[in-house]
Amino acid sequence: MGIKSLLLCTDAKTVQTLTRVLLEMGMDVELCGDPSIARESLSLHHFDAILVDYQSEGTTNFLSEIRSDPTQRNAVAIAILESRTDAPGAFARGADYVLFKRISQERTNHKAASTSTRTERRLTPRIPVEANASIAYASTENDVIRVLDLSINGIAIYSPKPLPRDCKVYFQFSLPGEPATIRVSCEVIWQNDSGNVGMRFADVPKASRRVLDYWIKNRVGDQLQVAHSPANEPSSDLRQKLVAQLGLIAAPPSDRRHQPRHQCVLGAQVSRAGTTVQQRCVISDISSGGCYVETSEPLPVGTSVEMTIRTQELNLRILGNVQSVHRGLGMGVHFNSDTLPAELKQLISELENQVAV
Repeated sequence: MGIKSLLLCTDAKTVQTLTRVLLEMGMDVELCGDPSIARESLSLHHFDAILVDYQSEGTTNFLSEIRSDPTQRNAVAIAILESRTDAPGAFARGADYVLFKRISQERTNHKAASTSTRTERRLTPRIPVEANASIAYASTENDVIRVLDLSINGIAIYSPKPLPRDCKVYFQFSLPGEPATIRVSCEVIWQNDSGNVGMRFADVPKASRRVLDYWIKNRVGDQLQVAHSPANEPSSDLRQKLVAQLGLIAAPPSDRRHQPRHQCVLGAQVSRAGTTVQQRCVISDISSGGCYVETSEPLPVGTSVEMTIRTQELNLRILGNVQSVHRGLGMGVHFNSDTLPAELKQLISELENQVAV
């Protein structure tokens, strides 16, 4: 069972581009054009990565819903955006990364030209492996690489340098718990700029085939269970692969939300605590714990700030600390006091009622 991804998007060109790249990475892709169908899939399956077109109708609060779902909260959440101005709102709703459509098409088209496109879907389970292998090819002998996973038909490795696609690669390695040495030859099927390489077995001696088949057979059950485990947090390798292949921009880990954030457009003035120099900003979302301030000149993390929020009915002063920064976009601010002014509590309550309606 491969790594599962859900792609919620109705833009044909974006779907075509991202689907190709995700398949090349060895991921199973479930396509959805309707948020209601996507929600049904989320209720039935665990996904390792969830990509949401932020401009599609009905997806405004989709990322927030993912973060509130205990079976999906460890999934890598990616917002697909048209422009940088949409990034603060996506981060505020729980996106781990944002992906701009223009950048994704340029980067992925470049990747397609420089890598071998893998068109087949995996039909056999891939088993994660922690083992080193000795490889030889062309004029290279006894290089040491890291085995990532294998199946009855092939193997995935990490190699610090590109492998040739026009000759056989010879492997020699031992599997965990197996004393026998396995010797096989392979053909390169795909590789990417991050050093990950997928290969198909070409020649497997009978003795090595017996060891491979026995070892994989005894682990397939465990692998299937792990693949569907809601507690299985995506590995750093998966995040690194997605970032490298798609050109993602990350939200800092501190930007994860403990209270639900509500979309808004509030005029505000923000200054360092104790100073009179103010920035005119816009608050794009708010909760009882903090808010996101859109500004092209965010203050450093840890800065104490004083905010004045103004509406037709309100003129509130709130103290907070900058908790996260997205350069050129904005900053997340954590309110210092758990006791908010009654007027602000009323405003948040009204925003909650609007979402409920």
